[in-house]
Parts: sequence; structure tokens; C-alpha cells
Amino acid sequence: MNKKNLFLVSVIANIGLIALIFLVKKNATAQAQEFVKPRLEKASYQIAQVKDITDNNNVLWTLIDSTWKSPDKSKAFVKKLAETQKVPRCGGKDCTGSEDEAKLKTVISDKPTDRSIKVGWGSGKDKIKYFFKVFYDDKGKFVTIDANDLLGKSISQDSDESAE
Repeated sequence: MNKKNLFLVSVIANIGLIALIFLVKKNATAQAQEFVKPRLEKASYQIAQVKDITDNNNVLWTLIDSTWKSPDKSKAFVKKLAETQKVPRCGGKDCTGSEDEAKLKTVISDKPTDRSIKVGWGSGKDKIKYFFKVFYDDKGKFVTIDANDLLGKSISQDSDESAE
């Protein structure tokens, strides 16, 4: 009789352990989903940002190439060329094309120390986050194109490197 009772207790204990495993597994799945969801959303947002930057900066590189190859490099030409282009991505999704945010932004500077036109895009109405600059001399003649921002170099980095 002792072996029979021991077998019965063993069967009941095994059934209890199996039930406990399924109960814990169900709770573990919910916890894992709760743990992963915010990280997945953050990763998706970052991927969308990278795609925005890459696709939109490709438009700027095309404009740099067009400007460099053009015989007319005047401020008016660069501004007109920039106004004909739109960035393909806005805020992590494809632009609809009619949005003001999809238009490239231009800033013309006629300061004696900075005669240039800045062409770029960014988040916000007048904020230019990614850009290139076309520089002119005091007579309005083309000097050069500065694409350091698109290359990931800031002006302060350049001056630090030249100091070394």
C-alpha cells in the first residue's frame, strides 16, 4: 500500500508542476512583451530617423553635384534649383509632396564675412539641420561649396584640426 500512495503523490505533484509551468509561462510571455515593446518602438523610431537623414541628404548631394557642374552658380540659380526640389521623407514617413515641410529651405547671407547661400532641410518651419553652403566673393562670383555638415564635420572640428 505504501508504494501505491507514493505513486499517487508523485502523479499529483507532477500534474501540479505542469500546471505551475503553464501559469508561469503565460505570465512570462506578458512580461517579455511588456519589456520588449518600448525598446522595439524606440528602435523603429531610430530606423525611421536614419532613413529620413539618408534619403533627404541624398537630395542635397544631388543638388551639390548639379550646382558644381552648372555653368551658372549664382545665388539666384542655386535658390531656384533648391525650390524645385523636395525631400522624400518627413518625420519618419514618406512626404505627401504638398507639405511645406517637404520643401528645401534656403538662407541667403550678404554679410561681408559670409556671402553665401545655405540650402538644407530640417524639422521645424525655419530650422535647417542638414545643409550645404555655397560661398561667393565680394563681387558675387562663386568661390566654393562647403558640404562639411553633410560629411559630419562641424566648423569647430575643422578649426581644431588646422590648429594641430
